[in-house]
Amino acid sequence: MLGFLAACVEDESEAKKDIELSWSESTFPENDLPVTTGSFTIDVNWAYTQWIIKVEEVLEGDDFIEDITPRVAGSENFGNTTTRVAIRYKANESYSSNKIRLTLQASDGSGQKFEKILTQLGQEFTPLRINLNQDITHQKISGFGGGNMMWGTDFLSVKEIQLAYGTGTGELGLSIYRIRISPIRSDWPAVVNTVKEAKKHGAVILASPWSPPASMKSNNDLVGGYLLEENYDAYAQYLNDFVQFMAGEGAAVDIVSMQNEPDIQVSYESCDWTIPQILNFVKNHAQKIQGAKFTASESFNFNQSYTDQLLNDPEALANLDLVSGHIYGSGLAPYPLAEQKGVEVWMTEYLMNQNSGADINNWNRQEAVIWEETMGMLQTIHTSMISNWNAYIWWYIRRFYSFLGEGEQGTTREQTLRRGDAMAQFSKHVRPGYTRFSSGISEQRAIDITAYKGDNKIVIVLINKEESSIPALEIELPENYTSAKATVTSLNHRQNEVSISTENRVGTLELASKSITTIVIE
Repeated sequence: MLGFLAACVEDESEAKKDIELSWSESTFPENDLPVTTGSFTIDVNWAYTQWIIKVEEVLEGDDFIEDITPRVAGSENFGNTTTRVAIRYKANESYSSNKIRLTLQASDGSGQKFEKILTQLGQEFTPLRINLNQDITHQKISGFGGGNMMWGTDFLSVKEIQLAYGTGTGELGLSIYRIRISPIRSDWPAVVNTVKEAKKHGAVILASPWSPPASMKSNNDLVGGYLLEENYDAYAQYLNDFVQFMAGEGAAVDIVSMQNEPDIQVSYESCDWTIPQILNFVKNHAQKIQGAKFTASESFNFNQSYTDQLLNDPEALANLDLVSGHIYGSGLAPYPLAEQKGVEVWMTEYLMNQNSGADINNWNRQEAVIWEETMGMLQTIHTSMISNWNAYIWWYIRRFYSFLGEGEQGTTREQTLRRGDAMAQFSKHVRPGYTRFSSGISEQRAIDITAYKGDNKIVIVLINKEESSIPALEIELPENYTSAKATVTSLNHRQNEVSISTENRVGTLELASKSITTIVIE
């Protein structure tokens, strides 16, 4: 009996060594899987082994396998078995095909492994068409810009000005430079050289004060308080003195503001102004500022009531060249009264920084996170344009969350950042003096479009907010135009050239997902 048992154990051991594993190729779909959701079954043949089926690698697009049943099966105790496996897949919502590597592998360490490439078709796509109507015109563009470092003396260097205001490869093409008017006269010379460099590139200089001199204020302090009415004339003269000083140094200021954010109380250099006080100053004193245009009132969230009074008062309006404001929290909307009065509307400060102003450690360095916020920045620029605003000015040009690095959060001085490249899609190609005109796309999609003309060029800016690329976008070249070129900035591009095929005067290009693309037609 013991001999019989030993023989049985030996026979069973020998049987278990005869491991088998394979899948039946003939049970796989013969063709690419359709774009719609669906399922199919395959047969796995096995003996005396456990196994697993999984998506080993995504080769193109996305993993479209939704469920594999059973995903893990088999046994070391059974031989010659066929298991039918059901594989369910998701619909492909994109226009690109999906491709994966599916594997069947023994989990007993024998190393047996089988692979199968599965492809799912993408959505069929009818090319979108850009529609242009140059007969319907909108606002004139005054430019796009950013701010100097407002405090201290570590202002933008010659190379940083070149990167920010130059229009060469990799440069940003800004055209407006915002600087601070210090409430201390002895500070004024420090800003001269950086302004001179910007002027070499044709930059328009906007000078904004955060506070009048402390001696002119109710609290004799640079923080808070208000300008005493008996000092309105003296303050107007102070602003005029700055304009004249800069002009004398060969660093002329083009536009001077009366106050940065008069409607918010903060713990840094500031001054409070009521609406009647602003009207009084602009109406009765602003004319003393000579040699530069004048703007008011840079409200924290472009509260139009702070400038409506100026536009509705003929004497105040005579001293006002443009209205300005910021868009923190709200205020990004058309300004019909300003348009009616023929006064330009400028957005003079905004920033997005993942709340790292509260704590620098809030900044997430992941490029995907930064790009998602940058798409938000681009949305504000687009909305400014379709609101008929004339200029858009970002906060600091050089900051880790801005256009040029400054050495913090992994950035490097005198190098452009991807967010700067995104701004350049507007600023380098939509130049001061260009006019926005009517444009659209043949199908309603999550794509923002604006179009501009000037210098015998047509510039089209497209922000694709969709998760998928747009395989084909067509533009018919208008009469008297013969060529088209384009650049793109996205998570994977930085002002990269885009291929445009032109046939029978129709240009065709692909729009990358979550991107901004600028087409220039000449």
